[in-house]
Amino acid sequence: MLNRICRFEEKTPSDILFETITLSSRDIINVYTIETIHDLTQFIGYGKYMNCKEHNVYLRGQTSLYNGALIPSLYRGKTNIESITMKYNKRINCFKDTVKSFYQYERNVLEPLLQHYGIKTPYIDLVDNVWVALWFALHQAKSVIVNSHEYVYFHKSTEQYAYILLIASDARVMTEYKGVYSGNKTCLVDLRNASPSYFLRPHAQHAFMLRKNEPYPADYSDLIVGVARIPVELGFKWLGTNDFLTVNSLFPAMYFDSGYEVLMKRFPEEDQGTVRQYGSIQVVTD
Repeated sequence: MLNRICRFEEKTPSDILFETITLSSRDIINVYTIETIHDLTQFIGYGKYMNCKEHNVYLRGQTSLYNGALIPSLYRGKTNIESITMKYNKRINCFKDTVKSFYQYERNVLEPLLQHYGIKTPYIDLVDNVWVALWFALHQAKSVIVNSHEYVYFHKSTEQYAYILLIASDARVMTEYKGVYSGNKTCLVDLRNASPSYFLRPHAQHAFMLRKNEPYPADYSDLIVGVARIPVELGFKWLGTNDFLTVNSLFPAMYFDSGYEVLMKRFPEEDQGTVRQYGSIQVVTD
């Protein structure tokens, strides 16, 4: 059973405001406006502590709550979920069987790894590092598709608030695959253990990837156990200036990230329509 943060205002000496929203899963949850570093630390700790018997809790930074939905990239804006999944499975199996660089990886590692470099999958991105989560909550991505690649540019958020979601996973049993954990409801991949360090990006971002154990995991909002809302101006003040928290560090160039170079060379190039549907190995620029 998930324990959502519903009485956090009674657990801290600070005067914390909140409002209630309804998630797309129809669960009701409080969104707390966090204005001190100590309250944010306690908020995250409280979510972890309250769920520790059956779940591990991870972080996800977002610039918006997207009307209470948490949809993986493969299904965003889509309604024909079953058809998309069938075509996607066929593509992933084809890549794995025909591209030599992918032979060594099981699907439960290959898919999360590919998503981290831009391919759309049924997984969602998580971290277990508050600074990285906050960085993603404070930065928006803009992109343009040119030929067979999506070019992505990150800029500072223009929103009033940044959001950190607490996501619970019951995947706590180590499987036979490095960095892959299973549970009754979810599968969790720690890419720092599952992928070699020459794939630098997931290691730089402290990356986890989560998938529900169901054929068409189109929404993950039922796994949200807490939401922190942070004024953007305060968030940037807290992060300060840190070389670890820059686009150059979190999205290392191919010169440093040799795994990224392999993907750019080996992943099949496709037309713009296919890139829009299934993503591409992205080119990230400052």
